[in-house]
Amino acid sequence: MMFKRVGAILAATTALFAAACSVNTGSTGGNGDSGGSITVTAFAGAWSEAFKSAFVEPFEKDTGIKVNLVLGADADWLTKLRAAGGKNPPFDLVAFTSESVRAAVGGNLLQPLDTGKIPAWNQLSNTLIQQSVVDGKAYGAPLTTGSLGWLYRTDKITTAPADWKDVFDPAYCGHIALAPLTYNAGMQFFSALVHSEGGTLADPAAVDKAFAELAKLKGCVSSFPADAGSVATAVQNGDAWLVPYWDGRALAMSKAGQPIGFSYPTSGAVGALTSYYVPAGTTHSDQVYKFLNYLTAAVHQKPFAEATFYGAGNNTIAYNADFEAKIKHGEDVYKTFTWVDYNTATPNLNRWQQRWNQIFG
Repeated sequence: MMFKRVGAILAATTALFAAACSVNTGSTGGNGDSGGSITVTAFAGAWSEAFKSAFVEPFEKDTGIKVNLVLGADADWLTKLRAAGGKNPPFDLVAFTSESVRAAVGGNLLQPLDTGKIPAWNQLSNTLIQQSVVDGKAYGAPLTTGSLGWLYRTDKITTAPADWKDVFDPAYCGHIALAPLTYNAGMQFFSALVHSEGGTLADPAAVDKAFAELAKLKGCVSSFPADAGSVATAVQNGDAWLVPYWDGRALAMSKAGQPIGFSYPTSGAVGALTSYYVPAGTTHSDQVYKFLNYLTAAVHQKPFAEATFYGAGNNTIAYNADFEAKIKHGEDVYKTFTWVDYNTATPNLNRWQQRWNQIFG
């Protein structure tokens, strides 16, 4: 199943901004059950459709509170929160992946969660919660986490790649897609490469070693997708047989009938977390916490996770057999993940991307 200007950095998500429903910035009078509305962000496409059915529709039916969904991606939402400056924010709840959190917290754009108002809080994965803890304060309610591993074409590759270093197998040369570091999948892969050699992003020698390894792929990379749509195109048209990508995305493509497989690297997948945050200055706190109760409850996270093939933040869910057979999830799994050190990655991003460009540009 999450960086700071880096937030924008991973702008990559891209996306088709299916613009939003109207935004209600007026007061709703406190109690959600009396009506009113809140504005919540969501990623476009199948993700938002699953979000509506799992959370929005039951919430609106039970409470009478309208949820205005704003579809888009992290970078745009972060920019709009910055423009608001912590006053009268355009959203009452915002979804961020891990790369955007510290920039938003550092800019005083988010408020710490009042976890006592979230009954399911103790059911949530502590490992996932910790990814959005800043200065000892919890800011994000974890919704789902993806795992970055190997997406591959099953009609071209008969034996699934076992670990990150398999990308250097000459058999794949000319058929590899690698995202730039400014796309979250690219930074996550780079972090995985560093960690697979026993290093960390905070160790300059380990970073240098990873770039030296990447240089071995010069001339072997056929595509450099910088967003989800470009990844799908490269794989579907045969330009790439192998690409570091997320389990949920890969399995959704497979479910749609495409010749796609996914493997979890033995040295550890990379966590890709999405959590929800409360912007500073919202005037709809009562309604927001009512919605957070739905967002964190096992009964609502379960259908969302099963629809998106991403592990849920709530640890008490009993998934269906298909999900269990395909997705690695749960506290023991999340503890084995490589989590990108965005405190280090963010200030180094531009310089590292320049080095990446020198290899592949």
